[in-house]
Amino acid sequence: MARPARTYGVAHASARLHHGDDASLCLRSALLDQDPEAIADLEQAIGELLDLDGATALSLDAASLVTMMELSGIADSLASYVCYALLRVADAYEARGDADLATVRREQAAAVSSAFLCELGTVPSELRELDDDIATQLEER
Repeated sequence: MARPARTYGVAHASARLHHGDDASLCLRSALLDQDPEAIADLEQAIGELLDLDGATALSLDAASLVTMMELSGIADSLASYVCYALLRVADAYEARGDADLATVRREQAAAVSSAFLCELGTVPSELRELDDDIATQLEER
């Protein structure tokens, strides 16, 4: 029997990825500085959104990650945060020159997007201001 979808996810995801100064700093540091610790922290945050250890969750291939999300009852709204975070981690890996890990994260994001019908590349509304600010800083470089 499938577990009911977790509806608390959006608030938790937004808080984990944005509202806390540490999380905002982590996202900025991962994308602007390609800081390996910040990237690892983002991956851990993705795992926490899924109620898994980050390393465990992200060691799964794209199809297995989706299966784990479906079995755990992830709400569609939470999947959009997972997809966003996976794409940002991919961006950070690509900037560090790790094309292989960037590709894996993008494949995971695409699989989540397809399975949960969230548009790939969409920034959750609660994260738009932060995402725009980071994009502006990257363009200024």
